[in-house]
Amino acid sequence: MEAHGGGLRRILVLAFCVAGIWSAYIYQGVLQENVSTKRFNGERFEHLAFLNLAQNVVCLIWSFIMIKMWASGNSGGAPWWSYWRAGITNTIGPAMGIEALKYISYPAQVLAKSSKMIPVMLMGTLVYGIRYTFPEYLCTFLVAGGVSTFALLKTSSKTISKLAHPNAPLGYGVVFPEPCF
Repeated sequence: MEAHGGGLRRILVLAFCVAGIWSAYIYQGVLQENVSTKRFNGERFEHLAFLNLAQNVVCLIWSFIMIKMWASGNSGGAPWWSYWRAGITNTIGPAMGIEALKYISYPAQVLAKSSKMIPVMLMGTLVYGIRYTFPEYLCTFLVAGGVSTFALLKTSSKTISKLAHPNAPLGYGVVFPEPCF
């Protein structure tokens, strides 16, 4: 009976974490879109890189708190320095995404990032020798094709007119090479 209760607790904790992550991303998207497209006293907010830095510092502090809370007494984890690649990537990625928001809308940026499976699979194949199955390739190209079609159909001139310097090729160019490992 105790094992069943522990399993239910783990499911509830997982559901809570997933809901928290989704809520945070949705709220962040709404805030970023508002800050990057609205005018404040007739001017656009041009210091999005500072907001990105502040967000990264808050995430660092929050991660430290969560590690201390959840890992108390558990000494089997990896050393903190083994996370440097992920840390650098998670810092560079949002900065490039914020830069892209000067040229494309937030929904377009998110949709473009959804197509990153293609370079990930390409690098996995060429660099690491990973062999993917036909269904994996098919799924990747269907997602990328659907995302591309949606982005092309849903881009309105009203959204583009809100951007500081609309330039879709440059915006997508900044988003696509964003680190993805």
